[in-house]
Amino acid sequence: MSSRAGRPRRLPPAERRRQIVSAVNQVVAERGVAGVTVARIAAAAEVSEGTLYVYFSSREEMLLAALESLFTQMADLIDAAPDGPAPEMLRDIARRHSQMMKTAGDGFTAPWIEFIAAGSHVGLREAIAQTQTRAFAKMLNIVERGQAEGTIRDDVDARRLTWQWYTVMWAENLSSLMGLGEYIDDGHSTYSLDLMLREASADAPIASPAVSATLSEAVATT
Repeated sequence: MSSRAGRPRRLPPAERRRQIVSAVNQVVAERGVAGVTVARIAAAAEVSEGTLYVYFSSREEMLLAALESLFTQMADLIDAAPDGPAPEMLRDIARRHSQMMKTAGDGFTAPWIEFIAAGSHVGLREAIAQTQTRAFAKMLNIVERGQAEGTIRDDVDARRLTWQWYTVMWAENLSSLMGLGEYIDDGHSTYSLDLMLREASADAPIASPAVSATLSEAVATT
């Protein structure tokens, strides 16, 4: 029998680090942040505990790297939008988010929700808030670009529209996590998104405060 039997396959350092980070997110999704131990990470990554410390100095550093990997997924989704009018970019990102929720959502949503739920207890609240703030800034930039190019009304509150967009995406995350596929499959999230973007379109008539409030309530409750 080969003396190599049972040893972890030798990987380039960057690939091994990605493997460990993926294992951290797997354990977070299965056990919650409080249930993440070095032993469980090592088992999920199929490496020794000593190997983990070649790449990370502590469990906390492993968790922060896993959180950063979730931000990278968010950022990649946003950055992959084809250059074009801002409303179409917002729709494209939303379409690909919906597809991700249907095909690979568990790899993102489950650990992300667990991080949010545990942040106040394990010292990650600030890091989690910074992660969302960075992703939010990317989307806000698209909305503000739309106002500058004239495709989104300049009287629209850009931050509020960005938060509305995120509200739909978060609803997709939660419905996917709960197994409520109809929110995406039956077009409810697309309807909410289209409603808010039609209201914000530069071609839309300026609505009265009462009408705007009604539309906002419809988006929030769809």
